[in-house]
Amino acid sequence: MAVFELKMPKLGESVTEGTIGKWLKNAGDKVEKYDLLVEVQTDKVNTEIPSEVSGTLKEIKVKEGETVPVGALLAVFETAEGAARTGAPTPEAAAAKQVQPQPAPTMAAPSGDGRVAAATAVREAARSGVAAEDIRATPAVRKLAAEHNIDLGRIQGTGLNGRVSRRDVEDAIAQLQAGGGRAPAPAAPPAAPAPPAYAPSSGDRPVRLTQMRRAIADNMMRAWTAPHAHAVMEIDMTDLMKYREQVRGDFKAREGFDLSPAAFIVKAAVEALRAVPLVNASWSDQGIVLHGAVNVGYAVALGDEGLVVPVIKAADEKSIAGLMRAIRDAVDRAKAKKLTFDDFSGGTFTVNNTGPLGTIVSSPIVPPGQAAICSSESIVKRLVVLDDDTIAIRHRMNLVIGFDHRVVDGATAARFLQTMRDWLEAVGPGVTVY
Repeated sequence: MAVFELKMPKLGESVTEGTIGKWLKNAGDKVEKYDLLVEVQTDKVNTEIPSEVSGTLKEIKVKEGETVPVGALLAVFETAEGAARTGAPTPEAAAAKQVQPQPAPTMAAPSGDGRVAAATAVREAARSGVAAEDIRATPAVRKLAAEHNIDLGRIQGTGLNGRVSRRDVEDAIAQLQAGGGRAPAPAAPPAAPAPPAYAPSSGDRPVRLTQMRRAIADNMMRAWTAPHAHAVMEIDMTDLMKYREQVRGDFKAREGFDLSPAAFIVKAAVEALRAVPLVNASWSDQGIVLHGAVNVGYAVALGDEGLVVPVIKAADEKSIAGLMRAIRDAVDRAKAKKLTFDDFSGGTFTVNNTGPLGTIVSSPIVPPGQAAICSSESIVKRLVVLDDDTIAIRHRMNLVIGFDHRVVDGATAARFLQTMRDWLEAVGPGVTVY
């Protein structure tokens, strides 16, 4: 008999570690080649890793819930003579069945920068006596630390499970600058865990954080470093809803699914991004970046599991029907846990369609790497006073924009909403679905 070692695969260019979600086989089980072995969670997607050999699962080395770096030994197999002795599934093999995509609206750093940051982290960790794999930080945080010669091993992380956050590094940079270039001293470990801020009761129970929930928490903390502002505008959706009723039957017969108001709302956002390009932008230390592409993230709620934002690429090149197909595909694959890494890349603006959840006003958070996000609220019938002072029942909807005030001012945000409003209120037979 030969021995095969299953190791943690590299599941993406910027992925440096993974968390064992669930073992699908037990020690002693017979395993056939390509059988699914274990669920691995990363900050991008969750995936089920298949076996590359047939044999017996002899020993599991990493328990469920533990986080280990790429290349760590996960399990040992007994195989027939001649089978490979060590290996890790390739990203292509490991991604054969991807599940539970994580929110990744940010644009990843170029692969070269990621490698430089990782190498710097290794050198700094060696000087500080901390193993590089023991430093919990995202590639973006490592890159920021490397650019400012910050030793991550000397920073006491305040993030989840001791993760070094961007704010931790920014504080270290500020301390370095204030001290005339001196690196921050190693942070002393806390003497004792801080007492809980509440009095536990017998009915309390801890809920283990999933990788998705950790990623959402990290993403929101990074997003909130931008100075947020919001604006709301009321839209008359009456003519649009009438037109939708006229065309939805033919659309459903042709496409096999319904025509949602969401397709019109995304189309209106695309038209507004064309008219107000400053909203289709990002903030950087070197200045504002105006994006040439119009790639619209579409938020999909997965209940208590969390939220994901797949990206509709080249949204400005799609008709209303094309946008509806893209929305339907994104929602279906998100709920079936079949989104891939590429589905989350390159977003330049986000649409959050909270209306089906019953909200009338919300305060969306701008995804990192973008300048704005809009939320379309519930479409409801209201009594309104028209311009001729008559009272009528109209379909009304609140449209909310959240924006990074470093990039977008209130007047620009209002002009963006006005453009969306004007387009939505003009929808009728003159607007083609295809």
